Amino acid sequence: MPREIDARDIHAREGQLRAIAVFERRPEQARVTNRGKAEVREGLTCTYEQDGHAVTIDMPGAVGGGDLGPSPGYFGRAAICSCLAIGIKMTALREGLHIASVRVEIAQDFDNRGVLAMPGARSAPGETRVSIGIVSLEEGARIRAMIDRALAHDPWFLAYRDAQPVTMAVSIAAEAM
Repeated sequence: MPREIDARDIHAREGQLRAIAVFERRPEQARVTNRGKAEVREGLTCTYEQDGHAVTIDMPGAVGGGDLGPSPGYFGRAAICSCLAIGIKMTALREGLHIASVRVEIAQDFDNRGVLAMPGARSAPGETRVSIGIVSLEEGARIRAMIDRALAHDPWFLAYRDAQPVTMAVSIAAEAM
């Protein structure tokens, strides 16, 4: 019995194919710079804004935060998990593979002394482990090969995995009274 294709999957595949057609003709239209800003005023509560969206980020009360939102690490883990899951689904749709669901899980080991600048501890994760689960009737080898192609082009997976140049600019202004 043929599988019924979800309208959202059709929409996602067609949207990607339209974008590919445009970018093949005009590659300069594919180049973008994403800009966001984060601001902390009182306490450790932070607001991040980008493209008309805003999220509240905070630290747990145990380290002096107000616990008014998830920690920055929450959003970092959300970025890699959701980017991988969406990227795998996008790749499958472009390649005509049916995937019922994609689940990406992450586990990271930290020494919390690092973020407090305590001697002998790193702030960076000690290890990051990612697990991908796929529900599909497609052949396993085809799915695995597709996942490898998706990983090779996933921006947040690559940002975690590969070193990249980072530039920093700092400005300091006097506090207004």
